[in-house]
Amino acid sequence: MLHPEALINLNNLQQNYLAIKKKVGDAKVMAVIKADAYGHGAQAIAKSLSSQGVYGFCVALVEEVKELIASGIKEPILHLGAISEDALDIYKTGQVRCTVSSLKELEILQNSKIKFINVHIKVDTGMGRLGFHYQNIESVLDYCNQLDNINLEGLYSHFATADSSDDQYLKLQLNKFKKIVELTKKNKLGIKFFHIANSAAILKHKDTHFNMVRPGITLYGISPLGVPELVLKPVLTLKSKVALVKEFNENSSVGYGRMYKVKSKELIAVLQIGYADGIPTSYANVGEVEVYGQLHPVVGKVSMDLITIKCLNQKLKKGDSVILWGGNTMSLRLENIAKKINVIPYELITGISKRVMRRYVGV
Repeated sequence: MLHPEALINLNNLQQNYLAIKKKVGDAKVMAVIKADAYGHGAQAIAKSLSSQGVYGFCVALVEEVKELIASGIKEPILHLGAISEDALDIYKTGQVRCTVSSLKELEILQNSKIKFINVHIKVDTGMGRLGFHYQNIESVLDYCNQLDNINLEGLYSHFATADSSDDQYLKLQLNKFKKIVELTKKNKLGIKFFHIANSAAILKHKDTHFNMVRPGITLYGISPLGVPELVLKPVLTLKSKVALVKEFNENSSVGYGRMYKVKSKELIAVLQIGYADGIPTSYANVGEVEVYGQLHPVVGKVSMDLITIKCLNQKLKKGDSVILWGGNTMSLRLENIAKKINVIPYELITGISKRVMRRYVGV
């Protein structure tokens, strides 16, 4: 078939996990597998990491929680999203830890019929999204300890600038978080886990690891720092096939808007993949793909189902396999592609649509 596919290497996933585990030492790893494990398939990724002894998983939505439970995952699951009154049942067994960011959410839990709820309090140290205001956290923690059905298991926050070369704001957030950690220990609140380190902080700032970390994009072999980390192996390779090879004469044009004009006789290959599959429209006349180990430029606009490339290898034919990103070619690492077309790697990897078949290789 000419259908595009995402080849997902579970060996590389496990190597990345072990590299992260080596870096963080005794800290527990809560693997972030929200957004269908960044487009890699949450169930398969969770089961693969489970086999390596990962402590638990983080997801954003109630539906993502339920998917993991239904797939048989037994490890702790941290629900990063806001509490929904109509979905409190996910917390009943204690496997799912809920994030609490407001007194209203604490009130919802207190008034529920659930007798024991594992809670991770989120504090806003400067991200400006979910979480209690830093100034109010002492009274919030004291209040939590008075609630019979609340087990205050964790406390966490999130960095706003961990991927930046300027560490000043990160240090400001980290100092706030450290003061809260010291406060909880001084007041003997019995909180078990403290976590603030995301992928970038794991790579750059050892003093942010505490006793739990939340790696996301690094698990999938992508660095959030803008430059590929050689210790990380790309897990996903996006591939398609040549649908047609055509010869064009001088002054012919290719695709919508006639964006690419042929200057002399050229061979153009049409690939069965487009923006409906996750190829950004900014690839037009900028992107590259690999065929037979050689890079070929994308020419013309990206269509919904097709893109076109200039054939630098005259032997290209229908059915030939094409790599769009991933693999072993450095210029096709997502960090480099993202920089070239001025997006973030997260946007590319999570944008691969359901039309693209996922095929798993390795353990």
